[in-house]
Amino acid sequence: MLKKLKLLFLDTSLFRVSYIMFLFFSMVMYIEKVAIWVQYGLFVWGFFLSLYSVIVRKSYKRLYFGIWLMAFLLSFTMTIVFNISSNLTALLYNIGMLINVSICFFVFYGMYLEKGVPFRWELYLTARLIVYLATLFTFIGLILMLFTHGRYDAYMYYKGEVFKGFFTNPNYQGYASAISIIFCHMLTKPNFVVNSGQKRVSRIILVSCVVLNMIALLLCDSTASLVLLVVYAAVFVIIKLFSMIEELTVKKMLSRVAMLIVAGVVMVALMIFMRTSFRLGVVSLFSGEGGVDPEIYNKISSQGAFKFLEDSGLTSRVSLWQSGIKVFLSNPILGVGKGNLYDCMIAAGCKSPCPTFYGKYDRILFSDLHNGYLMILVTAGIIGFLLFMTFIVRVLRMTVPVWFVHRRIMMYSAYPCLLAFMFAYFVYALVEKTILFDVSFLVISFWTVLGYLACYAIDFGYDRRGRTKFKVFGKSIRKRLY
Repeated sequence: MLKKLKLLFLDTSLFRVSYIMFLFFSMVMYIEKVAIWVQYGLFVWGFFLSLYSVIVRKSYKRLYFGIWLMAFLLSFTMTIVFNISSNLTALLYNIGMLINVSICFFVFYGMYLEKGVPFRWELYLTARLIVYLATLFTFIGLILMLFTHGRYDAYMYYKGEVFKGFFTNPNYQGYASAISIIFCHMLTKPNFVVNSGQKRVSRIILVSCVVLNMIALLLCDSTASLVLLVVYAAVFVIIKLFSMIEELTVKKMLSRVAMLIVAGVVMVALMIFMRTSFRLGVVSLFSGEGGVDPEIYNKISSQGAFKFLEDSGLTSRVSLWQSGIKVFLSNPILGVGKGNLYDCMIAAGCKSPCPTFYGKYDRILFSDLHNGYLMILVTAGIIGFLLFMTFIVRVLRMTVPVWFVHRRIMMYSAYPCLLAFMFAYFVYALVEKTILFDVSFLVISFWTVLGYLACYAIDFGYDRRGRTKFKVFGKSIRKRLY
């Protein structure tokens, strides 16, 4: 019995799938409170799994680029120590963020160190669950909108011009819809499905999921999620074009990238125009005989990419970024720590927070700079930022060359989809709560994809001692890139 419990406890695949799914449920109305309590238990489980990975499996010695991750953890520990104050809640939250970062590093990114890890099956299961559940909750939200004629309770499924479906926040609806469309695309890859040992998902189901989630993406006000999807499509097209070129040259590469940047900008503009028109049409449908309220009409029609100046409190990106820079300048070397961010932002002159922020924990929890890179810079300082970005660059130098080597045979696998998602997410991180210092579906989905991407890269033959060469721009380069 004890042996079975130990095997269950050490089943990291079970943990990863459970953790990301309950983080997903924490974004859904009516079940978010239950999901959050379960999430606390999973968080403790993840903490012990990360300790087991470090102490027993010695993963810090075997992780690719693990020296940068360990240095980052040491740097952030120093940040916590140097920012200890009388605010016990802030200290405990900083320690929680340290544990969360460790889970991301050792349990998610480090999954390739586990012997025989079924990463293809995990990815297939995770993608399919998210596609089905995101579509289900989106469908429920659309049905409620249609049958209640736009009149909703305090949960605000659709208030005036903002649709958020059955999710607790319009940004969650947008991200869930965007990532489910990406996963739908991934599930059409025949090699991915076959190698996962699973059956192909019906194209009718996948198309229906894409249509419903695209409608939701156009109705909600998450421009960042719209950009995420457009950048994903643009990067995937680049990958597709390069896979058909036998010999890459600087001229060929630059010309195609330039054309796709222009096409991407045009696509974003068209999508924003379509979203505005679509939302105006829906509001008109529910407006009755009185027609569309002029204030709502002007608000929708005047919206561009991001409502920087219209937002207030801790959701105004311009105000957040300005305050973030002030906080960074006050402690640029080691940063201030996530738990101390709220107090430091208020001291730096940020606008008063929303009245819904009641307790100390709520203020700490919801304080964020809505820019993943700036968040790391302010929270962990220059040292932490440079260590983390060095790690990211080196991971890309591992995963991108693997695609170069196998680019002509990869288009039927999930690898190009994962790679395109990573680049799209790096753009998405410029304007949202992403990458590291948050316990959320938005952050863990990044580390999940990064872990699967590393598994694929190693499975395709990446070796830190690699002596094999490949050609880029007519020059031979070794696969060993660090």
